[in-house]
Amino acid sequence: MNTFSSAPQSGLSVKNLSVKFATGGVTHTAVHSLSFSLTLGEIVALVGESGSGKTVTARALLGLLGSNAQTSADQLSLNGQSLLENTEQQWRKIRGAEIGFILQDALVALNPLRSVGAEINEALTAHKWGTKNTRNEHVLQLLTQAGIPLAKERIHLRADQLSGGLRQRALIANALAMNPPFLIADEPTTALDPSVQVQILELLKQLRTAGHGILIISHDLGFVSRLADRVIVMHHGHMVEEGRTADLLCAPQHSYTRRLLDAEPGRRPPRPAAPITPTTLPLLEAHNLSFSVKQKNGTRKYIVQDIS
Repeated sequence: MNTFSSAPQSGLSVKNLSVKFATGGVTHTAVHSLSFSLTLGEIVALVGESGSGKTVTARALLGLLGSNAQTSADQLSLNGQSLLENTEQQWRKIRGAEIGFILQDALVALNPLRSVGAEINEALTAHKWGTKNTRNEHVLQLLTQAGIPLAKERIHLRADQLSGGLRQRALIANALAMNPPFLIADEPTTALDPSVQVQILELLKQLRTAGHGILIISHDLGFVSRLADRVIVMHHGHMVEEGRTADLLCAPQHSYTRRLLDAEPGRRPPRPAAPITPTTLPLLEAHNLSFSVKQKNGTRKYIVQDIS
């Protein structure tokens, strides 16, 4: 199991966050009065269809909305310190050091002309972390902790020379470079094979265990159900429902949440089970089933014996 440094104690608080964009004299509200909190050691998921305001919310927490955005809130704070009036210089100190950002498209997010090792090294250099030698050692450690096999050989590879799963792990390693207490993961398993999705899911769980607070942006309720502690459902910029994951997904209160669940691949409405009567024939029967393998010394080792 990978090991990660414990994150320091802190908290992220959002109260009545609204985000508007002004384009061509027309103002569009992308997020309406959104409130939530995120503490260390928990994972909160923002779910909803494209255009629901999930990514806009995430970028507001990092000061990445652009000059045409108008952001207002009763509270937007980290460690009790307001982020609302931050200058770009103050945001640069927070990004990576206090809040790490895991983008959804590793092939685009990582520089195609540089190795993944150089990419992570740049993040450390920007925050004036360590010396050249200690930075190189730390990059290797981060790639190893993120679950990249043969990290010493792959540290010199570019993003296009890695598989989708390894690229995503490299992005996670980059986001963890300064050991930020909080992480924002925007669709971290998009376009990944199911087996790789499971690996990334386990990696995010390990980060939660290490004490990081994680905000997941996702449209995949199946992925969220296996990972998040709490879920916030967004629709057209509004929070329509919020609650503990098991409660919300098992008994959704809002019609939009129910539609999202019904749209999940493989999900079918529950049907009454057929009554079982004494005349029902079994599909499979086994009586005194045994299975053994022959060992080198000629004896047989039973794996299963007399199972019925």
